[in-house]
Amino acid sequence: MPETEETNGAERPVAEPAQKRVRRHRHRPWLVRYWWAVPLAIFVVLAPAIWNWLFLRSNHEPLAGYITDTTKIEEEYLTFTGRSLDPSATTQFDRATELMHAGNYGNAAIVLEAAAKDIPVPAVFNNLGVLYSRIKDGQHAMRSFRDALARDHDYAPVRANLKAMKLSETLDPASNELEPNNDNTQANPVWLERPVQAAITPSVGDVDCFWFITPRPPRDRISVAVVSQSATLIPRMRIYDQNGNLVTGLREASSPGAGVRFDFSPPSNTLYYVQVDGVSSSSGNYALTVSGLRAYDVFEPNDTILTATRIAPGQTVEANIMDSDDTDFYSFISSVAGTVKIDVVSHNDTLQLGLGTFAPDLHSMGFAPDPKAGEAIGHELKVEANQLYYLQVFSKSDTTGPYSLVVK
Repeated sequence: MPETEETNGAERPVAEPAQKRVRRHRHRPWLVRYWWAVPLAIFVVLAPAIWNWLFLRSNHEPLAGYITDTTKIEEEYLTFTGRSLDPSATTQFDRATELMHAGNYGNAAIVLEAAAKDIPVPAVFNNLGVLYSRIKDGQHAMRSFRDALARDHDYAPVRANLKAMKLSETLDPASNELEPNNDNTQANPVWLERPVQAAITPSVGDVDCFWFITPRPPRDRISVAVVSQSATLIPRMRIYDQNGNLVTGLREASSPGAGVRFDFSPPSNTLYYVQVDGVSSSSGNYALTVSGLRAYDVFEPNDTILTATRIAPGQTVEANIMDSDDTDFYSFISSVAGTVKIDVVSHNDTLQLGLGTFAPDLHSMGFAPDPKAGEAIGHELKVEANQLYYLQVFSKSDTTGPYSLVVK
């Protein structure tokens, strides 16, 4: 029986103790419980794009004096190297231009520095100068403008930029050596045909370093000369390419007061370093001159079949083989079918000539028999009417010298 209790004389059942309410939780979908994770994940994914849009992709106006035209780069490359620029080589230039437009000038300069190794033309160095000026790196800006002027002394964009930026420092090479210049990183610039006066001081280890850029095509023979202006100095000279490879070997003057000279035929538009010191710690004043010898003939550049010089039948060509790397291509059109005679005559006793012939499709038609040094070549070639044929004149055994050519 249920228990009872007496209240005011009356009995009534004892109340059951209150039961604790149990709260039931409903299992909500995870998407509802963690709704905040969805926008967070979307933000994480889109953050790089948002950053680029806000900070890197903004469309800045081109920097004043910056050259954006890729066609200009291609034209200068042809002018300064004699070759057409591979379109793929402009990728880095275009990327640098994009970064410049985005206002990312530091990264644009990094990309353009890499491009300059493959496209060493004034416009690229001009743009580097503009970028470095914008990020307040005056030393690199001046170096870049200098590299442009070394290739073209009167390059108008650089001259205009220097004037607009009110850069008082001159970039034209001084007529006197500027110390310190004891290694290639501190080398003084030397322009062709502009002598520099310098001195080896009477201290152990003094070395003077200079750099120069070879001229634009046609490829020429270059003379580097150190003329001693002291009765004590025995000058010694080394020439290095831009990769640090020794080009000359060790060149030393024969006696105190004597000079030393080295002639070579480097590629066009290429950087070289000159180091001068004194033999046996000798010292004294000297003059350094870098000169183009204009050893090429009037038909250069014609070193490839695609740049062959057109000549007429009966025309006498007076030309020369400048060095062992020099070769001359010519082309002619025969007005009638038959046989033409090709005469190539050496004008010295040492030049050993060679002659190659090529069909209109550029395929070889054979070579003339090899003559002895100093002898002429007389060769016959069968031709079709109104077809373009090609000739190649070259030398053997590293011989050089003048020659004449006639097709008749």
